[in-house]
Amino acid sequence: MEIVKKKTYKENYLLKIGIPTFICFTLLAIILDHFKITDASSRETRFNDVNVIVMILGGVLFAPVSEELFFRGAFTGKKYLKYISYFGISFFVIMEQSYFLIPLVILFIILFELRLKNNFQKYSYFVNALLFSLMHYKFYDLFNISSYPSIIGTAGLALVLIWLVLNVGLWASMLAHFFVNGTLIFTAIIGYESSDKTLKKIETNDFVMTYQYVSLFESDGQLEFSRNKEVKAVNTSIDNINKLFCPDTKLKELYFGKFNITIKRKQGSTKKLDCQTFHELLKKSNILEE
Repeated sequence: MEIVKKKTYKENYLLKIGIPTFICFTLLAIILDHFKITDASSRETRFNDVNVIVMILGGVLFAPVSEELFFRGAFTGKKYLKYISYFGISFFVIMEQSYFLIPLVILFIILFELRLKNNFQKYSYFVNALLFSLMHYKFYDLFNISSYPSIIGTAGLALVLIWLVLNVGLWASMLAHFFVNGTLIFTAIIGYESSDKTLKKIETNDFVMTYQYVSLFESDGQLEFSRNKEVKAVNTSIDNINKLFCPDTKLKELYFGKFNITIKRKQGSTKKLDCQTFHELLKKSNILEE
């Protein structure tokens, strides 16, 4: 009678640490965000310039393949993937200008090259997970304590993905990454598409602004600007309008979505419609809180 050997899984501590860390800290980040306790991180504000097709293709297809290949490829045991991983991680650091991560990249490479000595491979898992998580953020996010639940939760996910590569294969971590990103992105899209899209109006002493959400799937519209007194935006992101008024600054809050927005200066007013005025109107509109 043939004896079927039960498969033995290795490095199971990665699951024991990774799964609860990912679930608990991700839920904490969601709760804090729901109650507006957190400040938006650079990872979130990237969605201000929203293109739904790019978001789906990038988040659901490109990211799972490229990030798994670059960050987890070294753990497959294949030499050529190890060097692709070293190159890919370095490439991400340069492209994202996340130069503060260079010491972590060097540390990961050293630990992995010395993995057969003093259990250094175990340490390389955790450095890789931290590196993967921080790659999604900017240096200034480290000074924002509200960023840490997401940072820690993403590192927990990375530990699970490493376990999948070690025990199943790189294709499994890509599939898991695809599932997680797809769930988060499509949940955000469904939540947005079901939001209130009625026309709203706010006023100040000098300006009247009307605004409404429009579907992410509407074709990109146009932006008309009569200097200092009027702007009309159709199917446009807040980020695009902000670039018009404040070309040298980036939005520090999350304004996810597309909008129809009209801003008109009241008769008799001489106040300029500039960057400061635009942000005063944004704050009064409570777009962030809806």
